[in-house]
Amino acid sequence: MLWRYILPVVAGLFLVLLACLLPERFLRGAFRLVLNAATGLALLLLLDNFTALALPLNALTLAVGSLLGAPGVAAVAAIAAI
Repeated sequence: MLWRYILPVVAGLFLVLLACLLPERFLRGAFRLVLNAATGLALLLLLDNFTALALPLNALTLAVGSLLGAPGVAAVAAIAAI
């Protein structure tokens, strides 16, 4: 029960430490993640609005689209089509 609170705090402290020690690498990775997230969300919305596929916009599909970008959205669309 206590791990639900300790683990996010430790992960947040690790990210702050990483940002302080390696700011250029951290910001480059954060920018790449934000860019992938925007691309994935845009592709999910385009596929949802302009195709016959009914893709659910939930946390899982947004996470896959954010982390993997266009290939992740293609994988979600392929799974939804099956």
